[in-house]
Amino acid sequence: MSTAIKRLGELRVHDYVEGNINNWLVFKPLPNSKMHSSAIDGDVVISATPSVEIVDADLDVAIPAGNLFAYSVATDNRIKIAFSKGVYPDKASAIDALKCVSVTYDIGNLIPNANLYILTVKNSMGEEIHRTTPFTLDKIQTVISTFNDTRATDYDGFLEYVIFPDYIVN
Repeated sequence: MSTAIKRLGELRVHDYVEGNINNWLVFKPLPNSKMHSSAIDGDVVISATPSVEIVDADLDVAIPAGNLFAYSVATDNRIKIAFSKGVYPDKASAIDALKCVSVTYDIGNLIPNANLYILTVKNSMGEEIHRTTPFTLDKIQTVISTFNDTRATDYDGFLEYVIFPDYIVN
C-alpha cells in the first residue's frame, strides 16, 4: 500500500475544541487517505514531536507523560490533535507548534474521477490558502487566470498553483 506525507501546516484546521483538561484541533480529512477505524489502527504516524495515538473518547483525558500531543483519526479521516491547556493555552500557539510536523498515512485505492482535476493555491510559506472542487482543465485555467497574486494573504510573496487529478478513494 502506498503512503503519503503531509505537513500539518498544509492541512486546514476545521475546528477548535476546548475541553476540561485538553484542547484539540480538528483538521480537514487527510487527502486520499484510506478509511480509518474509530479506534487505534496505527496507520497514521505523527513525526518530529512526542505524541501518542488514542481513541476519540480520550481526547479530554490527561495526555500520557513524555508526550506533548495525543491524536486520533476516526472514520471521517479527520485527524484530531489534543494538547494540554498548560502547554499551549490557545489555538494559535498550538497551530504554530504543529505547522512543520509531518503526518504519514496510507493512501486508499485511487480511481480517477473522469477528466476532473483539483487546483490548490499555496502561499509563500507553503500553506494551502485555496482549493477548488473537481473541475475540468478549462475551468481550472479560468480560475488561475482570475486568481490575483495581490489577494490578501497572511504572508507576502508569490502564490504557487498545483494541479492534480481528482480521485475517488475506494
